[in-house]
Amino acid sequence: MANQTQINQEIERINEKWENPQARNGLFGNILKSVKITSVRGLSASIEFSWPITAIAGTNGSGKTTILQLCSAAYVREQGGRIYKLGDWVRNALGDETPAFNGGSSLLFSFWNDHPTLSISYQKERTRWGYPKSSNPVRNVDFVGITTFAPRIERKDRLHVFRSQVMVKESKNFTPELLESISTVLGVPYPDGKMHQVGLPKGTWKDHLPQVKRGEYIYGEPHMGAGEQKVIRLVQALEAIPQRSLVLLEEPEITLHPDAQRGLAWYLMSLARRKGHQILVATHSADLFETLPPEARILLARTKQGVSVIPKPPGIAAARELSGVAKSNKDLILVEDIVGQRLLREILRRFDKGMLANSTIVPVGNTDDVYRMVNRFRGEGVRAIGVRDPDIGEAPVAGIFSLPGELAPESLLLATDNIKAAETWLDGVGDAFEKAKVAGLKLTGSKWAKQVFPALAHEMQLSEEMLSDRLTLAWLDKNLDKAKALVAAMKAALL
Repeated sequence: MANQTQINQEIERINEKWENPQARNGLFGNILKSVKITSVRGLSASIEFSWPITAIAGTNGSGKTTILQLCSAAYVREQGGRIYKLGDWVRNALGDETPAFNGGSSLLFSFWNDHPTLSISYQKERTRWGYPKSSNPVRNVDFVGITTFAPRIERKDRLHVFRSQVMVKESKNFTPELLESISTVLGVPYPDGKMHQVGLPKGTWKDHLPQVKRGEYIYGEPHMGAGEQKVIRLVQALEAIPQRSLVLLEEPEITLHPDAQRGLAWYLMSLARRKGHQILVATHSADLFETLPPEARILLARTKQGVSVIPKPPGIAAARELSGVAKSNKDLILVEDIVGQRLLREILRRFDKGMLANSTIVPVGNTDDVYRMVNRFRGEGVRAIGVRDPDIGEAPVAGIFSLPGELAPESLLLATDNIKAAETWLDGVGDAFEKAKVAGLKLTGSKWAKQVFPALAHEMQLSEEMLSDRLTLAWLDKNLDKAKALVAAMKAALL
């Protein structure tokens, strides 16, 4: 499987190109920068694509597949004409269904290379979508849906019915690069592989059948596990897509082990970098989603008023928590990240267990996201407040408070005084901290803390959650008044 070093290397290689506009445009070309969706399938949202790979997560029915389908219509073929039209996906209502679009339905696309924006509106009087007649961006588009790679053994096709008569007509060896990618995703070495073209002794029917070598065994697709077959077929198909395509993947993690899902995230980054693709992925996989950097993540949360878009979220669980809170009686407390969530939970556990039990604490990204989401949920009648990192300051009237201190949570817990105080809870943490600081060389502030924190957890042989718990206990012992004041202010705002 792909290890963390390989994953980090791919992120760095992409960023090296992405952060240089000339290099970015040279490699990726006219990739999507944003799409504004108005009234399509009940979805109205603006989506920003901040990286060449974007994983879109959310609960069922939040709009992930719809976004992929709508983006497929942004481009035309080199020889003209759209590969996918909106009518391929968004169809007229049947019977008493609520219409999926109306006279106000529209899409507005923007592009990273400054290609003019592209607007597509539904023309009610003509009962059709109005595509521009000129200045359409040119790019190949490939949509890979859930059913694309159904397990061969479950398909009762000619290969199954006439299996005793099937013969190999032609073979093509897998390239070393293809074998390396498959091996890295699955965490198993495949020294050899072929794609056979098979057929019957008579007639024109033909099909393609992959075959691999693993250890001493050589076997074909009917004898592969579902996940193994999925990866081999998927990687082989993706490698064949023309350079600089828009690749749309719907839940590619299905049938894959969590380690293989992480490996798939690595592979998609490698593919985008090598081929200049833009890749949009609809996913329910925390392993795939959280292996990608924050810039590559978008979370959709369905609320009473529609769908909220959360860019760069720290984790996938927030989608379920935010969608659920609108239906529950619990208070909602929004924080920036997981460390802030852990710190606040421990403060409430110490000083107000009732508030902890009756609240859902959700990390949603950055300070702007906290402010925006508190505003939105309050507008829907939810008792919601935000607790941001202390660098921005409070806005109590808007239900926004700050964590105690002057530093981000990781930096607060890793302060020298707090590490010394933590010796009461963690023997040897001071020595371990000196070793862990190597991980933050040449970095400062929160970037330094985000590297040192996991390194310290590793040195102490603790999970990051347990380390955070112990360091928080040490901090609380010396900051009781600050913590109590925060809890009192939060409680007053939620009354």
